[in-house]
Amino acid sequence: MTAGDILKQYWGYTQFRPGQTDIIQQIAAGRDTLALLPTGGGKSICFQVPGLMRGGLTLVVSPLIALMKDQVEGLMKHGIPAASLHSGHSKGEMDLKLQNALKGMYRFLYISPERLATDNFRGYLPNLNIRLLVVDEAHCISQWGYDFRPPYLQIAECREWLPGVPLVAFTASAPPRVASDIISRLMLREPFLYRGDFQRPNLHFWCVETENKTGYITRALLRSKGAAIVFTDTRRDAEELSRYLQEKGVSAEFYHAGLPAAERSRRQEQWMQNHVRVMVCTNAFGMGVDKPDVRVVIHTMPPPSPEDYYQEAGRAGRDGQDSWCILLYRKKDLEELENRIRQMFPGREDLERVYTGLMNYLGIPAGGGENRQFEMDLYQFAETYQLPNGLVYHGLKCLELLEMLQLTEGVLAPSRLHITADYSSVYDFKVRYARFQPIIDMLLRSYGGVFDSYIKISEQVLARRLHTTQAALIADLQALHKTGILEYLPASDAPRITIIEPRSPYPKFNLRQLEPLKKSKLDGVKKMASYIHKSHCRSAFWIEHYTSTPGAECGLCDLCTRRKKEALKGPTFDQWRELIREWLLVKAMTRTEILGKMDTDHATEGREVLRWLMDNRYVLIDANQQLYWGRE
Repeated sequence: MTAGDILKQYWGYTQFRPGQTDIIQQIAAGRDTLALLPTGGGKSICFQVPGLMRGGLTLVVSPLIALMKDQVEGLMKHGIPAASLHSGHSKGEMDLKLQNALKGMYRFLYISPERLATDNFRGYLPNLNIRLLVVDEAHCISQWGYDFRPPYLQIAECREWLPGVPLVAFTASAPPRVASDIISRLMLREPFLYRGDFQRPNLHFWCVETENKTGYITRALLRSKGAAIVFTDTRRDAEELSRYLQEKGVSAEFYHAGLPAAERSRRQEQWMQNHVRVMVCTNAFGMGVDKPDVRVVIHTMPPPSPEDYYQEAGRAGRDGQDSWCILLYRKKDLEELENRIRQMFPGREDLERVYTGLMNYLGIPAGGGENRQFEMDLYQFAETYQLPNGLVYHGLKCLELLEMLQLTEGVLAPSRLHITADYSSVYDFKVRYARFQPIIDMLLRSYGGVFDSYIKISEQVLARRLHTTQAALIADLQALHKTGILEYLPASDAPRITIIEPRSPYPKFNLRQLEPLKKSKLDGVKKMASYIHKSHCRSAFWIEHYTSTPGAECGLCDLCTRRKKEALKGPTFDQWRELIREWLLVKAMTRTEILGKMDTDHATEGREVLRWLMDNRYVLIDANQQLYWGRE
């Protein structure tokens, strides 16, 4: 099948986006590839289509459980068998998936870099029919990237077991220095390098200095239409701003990692379906969210790096329509941001407090704990050892960077179940223990493939079908789990800690190892400062940042708009503005009708003023192409 046939059969599209065809052809031909595609550029299609073309198994290394989950579910929805392996799965679950992979039951296998590095997986690797190796979020391999992950450094070793298998890497965030580092560390062989267009001609990038951020956000949302995202600095800010906007008549909801997983999913779905217009959130929101008609993205605080900002702001206007990306700041914000970066790297004494407290909290003796996994309540741990919450989180992240442990952020894992015994043993068990027969029969009737893989279950639905309570059903499933007939994994969204090194009574922390990353993050703040204080053009900044080539003026950002307004200053601008305002307050008109009313001797100035008024949302346009006066 051709790439176009596969696209039509599985995704229902008749043509690829710009650039996708070139990438797909190179990968399908077996060439190592590095693709730099902006957020929303359709990168998953770029490796999923050639993965199907090449046959066998495509192995995808991805750092985020939430993204793995979304992609696997998306593939399965399109009828493409896929699975994932990460620390959120039990050992039995991972072993079964690997056995299924050996049998050729999957076309795509997603794996975390930490799982890829284990001896258990390396043992399977040579026997899997891998035809393509994909590294997603490839900037994580570079210490100059904004989200360095040490296990990524071991990916290149896998090529020893996969001779002739092309390695392809994707990222949305790689300036030239990081791109060169990716190629070197992954040992890409004469790679095809594709750099997407980082100019988004429909996005209006604005930076606004204000001490009254709440007032600005409220006015901006009341004056604009369409879906919006407001990124806040803290969970409390998200909650308070959401309530304030609701009081002012704006349809808004808040979202952050402190909400129960089911509630997060509900709120996200409400926003996706336009039942809620504005999502006020921390940066916990957004990964895997692909809503094309977001008209406004506002940041209440500068993010720590240009890459972070471009990814989050880039969620606006994916349908190609005019959209606004607004960054609010105060003079002291960048200084506060730099101080936070320094706090992300605790000193030796604080790091030892976190390490020793953690080992005691988990009950790990000296020399023990290696490869053991624990669910963690980080807040309870902090309270037990009287440690600041920030120190606990940043301390654990540093211990992860030092490869002493792995911290897996909380992601909802639904309840799963797998019948581990064979069919005859299950039949004998039902005969011997009649009280369990109804529940076993219901599982066999309700869930196909329960002998072959771990299937998602709903305790609420099962309890209703069995005419029992949910609590009684869970008790029975736990009892069956203990017999060994099946493995029952209740739903959980708690963070997990995996201990990599045995506990040492005298731990050594190589803090020099963290210095390049610390420097990189502080450099990110400086680059954000240069974006905020730029005097030329906001969109040109992104071209220069990602390609090291000069960018043309966009004519849409606050800097370009200000220059155009200054060129129009004087009585001509004010007179035309007032005249257009009077016309549109009487009735809505098309652009042609307005231009027809203008004095032909001065129509050029009038057209420029009308364009400026439209760019700055004084004049708005409806679905019938009628212009109307939008604000004072």
